Amino acid sequence: ESIIQNKGDRKRMRSGKAPMVEAALIKWIRNARERNRGPLVMQKAEELAVALGVTDFKFERFKKREGIVFKKMHGEAEDADIRSREEWLENEWTEMRRDFAEEDIWNADESGIYFRALPDGTLTFKSDNKKGGKKSKERITALFICSMTGKKKDLFIIGKSQNPRCFKNVRHLPVHYAVNASAWMTGYLFGEWLKDWDQKLGQKRRKILQLVNNCIAHVTKDVALRNIRLEFLPKNTTSILQPCDQGIIRTAKVYFCKQMARTVLHHIDDENNKATAVEIARKISLLDAILMLANAWSDVDAST
Repeated sequence: ESIIQNKGDRKRMRSGKAPMVEAALIKWIRNARERNRGPLVMQKAEELAVALGVTDFKFERFKKREGIVFKKMHGEAEDADIRSREEWLENEWTEMRRDFAEEDIWNADESGIYFRALPDGTLTFKSDNKKGGKKSKERITALFICSMTGKKKDLFIIGKSQNPRCFKNVRHLPVHYAVNASAWMTGYLFGEWLKDWDQKLGQKRRKILQLVNNCIAHVTKDVALRNIRLEFLPKNTTSILQPCDQGIIRTAKVYFCKQMARTVLHHIDDENNKATAVEIARKISLLDAILMLANAWSDVDAST
């Protein structure tokens, strides 16, 4: 294994002093990455060097030559159960969808919204050494619901306050709003929301299939549903199987962040307003966030 280095018009090949160790280590890294064992690379390098009788192997030089860098791995995809997904799609999914048209197959998924948090990074001058402010942790939960054909239901928002001051004189919200001390979804809130939708579907003499991920907040043992068939996705497959988690919610969040950025910029550009971006963001009310989130959800189209 080697790399090409340029010096003017000259090119020469450079390899390490222990090519057998490097070749073995590169092969192991590729295999280890697939099995999520990246942090063990340095230890493996030492073991391979000893096994091959090499006493002067320079790990740092090897990293530089081969472009090996440290990266944090994020998300749930690494823990996803590919086999369960394939088995479910072949067997259970084929059977359960047989009795429903595409417009009657729905998916619902929650996501936390830090509605006063500014982006982590920014474009600025190299000489700018200013540090960012503390990121706001004020959160609401939003339940996103859409059908297989791209039709959407109003958002179900969960906040911490029963009667926020910003709701005064507001006659109608464009979302379904409920309250929980931690602003998380609970089995009770989810069950009440399902019962309400089930009743409305009954009035239209319509039946649907509702897919949700397998979590305790979606367990509705005491809820009798006549028009909604509730089905759970296999465990550890949300990141690779749940429709809303394949870019739909992320798109809505991007639209929300754009609206928030416009709001902050509008105030920053006001010559009479000397507040910082962080200070402006902290003044965004729950009502502001709900209205912006509802608009963002409406902007997500059926093709998404």
